[in-house]
Amino acid sequence: MNILKLMKKNMLLPIIFGILFIITFAIEPVDQMFAGFLRILTSPSILVTDYLYIGGLAATLFNVSLTVLLNLLLIRWMKLKMTGPIFACLLTIAGFAFFGKNLFNALPMYFGIYLYAKVSKTPIQSYILVLLLSSGISPIVSYIIFGMNLQLFIGIPLAVFTGVLIGFILPLFNVHALKFHQGYNLYNTGFSMGVLSMVLTGIITSFVEINRSVDVSNFYHQELFYATLIVSIFFIVFAFLINRKVYQKYSALMKRSGRLLSDFFDNGKDVTLLNIGIMGIFSLLMVIFFKVDINGPVMGAILTIMGFAAFGKHPKNSFPVVLGAALAIWLTPIDFTLGPILALFFVTGLAPLAGRFGFIAGVIGGFLHLLITPLALSFQGGFDLYNNGFAAGFVAAILSSLFIAIKPDTPEKEM
Repeated sequence: MNILKLMKKNMLLPIIFGILFIITFAIEPVDQMFAGFLRILTSPSILVTDYLYIGGLAATLFNVSLTVLLNLLLIRWMKLKMTGPIFACLLTIAGFAFFGKNLFNALPMYFGIYLYAKVSKTPIQSYILVLLLSSGISPIVSYIIFGMNLQLFIGIPLAVFTGVLIGFILPLFNVHALKFHQGYNLYNTGFSMGVLSMVLTGIITSFVEINRSVDVSNFYHQELFYATLIVSIFFIVFAFLINRKVYQKYSALMKRSGRLLSDFFDNGKDVTLLNIGIMGIFSLLMVIFFKVDINGPVMGAILTIMGFAAFGKHPKNSFPVVLGAALAIWLTPIDFTLGPILALFFVTGLAPLAGRFGFIAGVIGGFLHLLITPLALSFQGGFDLYNNGFAAGFVAAILSSLFIAIKPDTPEKEM
């Protein structure tokens, strides 16, 4: 029972990513893995850069596991307990470590947030969520060093300075962004970083052209599909090991809108574990139904869905927005390429719209989101990995204002 309590306390993350770290050394020769990892570290990493394509499976999983484990150590150093929001951030980090985040390019943002905490004389623990998610804009660091053809003695200090400056600004800016969409965009930090990325894109394109390419690897689809299935089942089984009647609590969780800040741990870690596993299965059903190949970006989307299953998403509020995005694909001439595929998964960031205003509102939000996402990417230039969070911020701001006028806001019964 003590083992179960310990595993429950950390929501299985040290075990899962510890095992993953060990597995990476068995996939291919170590020298090949480290060569692939070096290619990942030195890639421009701008959206969309599939690390499976750049470095291969072993190197990508090494990047994912090492990045998450180091963030877990950072949380432990801060003496913070695992919460739904922190869990969501960690799985989001794991997801985007498949396409854009690496061990190096996130550090300047972390240091910038640390400096802000020191200057404002507030505990760094107060900014843990924005700190963990700040790595979503980490491609700016890699791109300045490795994508602009600058000499390293110029590129490295310029990239570090830019990253630190963004990190310093982000905590304050993030608070104002939340007011813009009123909590109906779960990817709030993605919206904040999208605005900052838009400014950076304007500056950089004044001097050089930003070159983006979409090269992905679907070669590992089967391995990633079954790995996700196993992990999802693991979460579900563990939930029942903790509480055999956990399913009786699930209906209460499904009644929650998911609007920020909705920590599902309030309903119990056991039922949250169950929801994480179910949302993993939900994601795989999407893969099957829409005939999607799992590559680095798609795997990132799946892990993000599973992460936010502790912080706002469940099947009831996610299905309507996914349906809306699917209708946008089916009813318009949009090609079902990587961009719309990712939007189909990441649209679940708008799940609170359906949770608060109902099924039809969710469908409308999902439909608009898929149409706006390509425009958001062109604005922010690819430096904000959370591009769908940027797009979702505008959709949530517009629709929530409209829907609140129709259905006035009332205090939500979260439990």
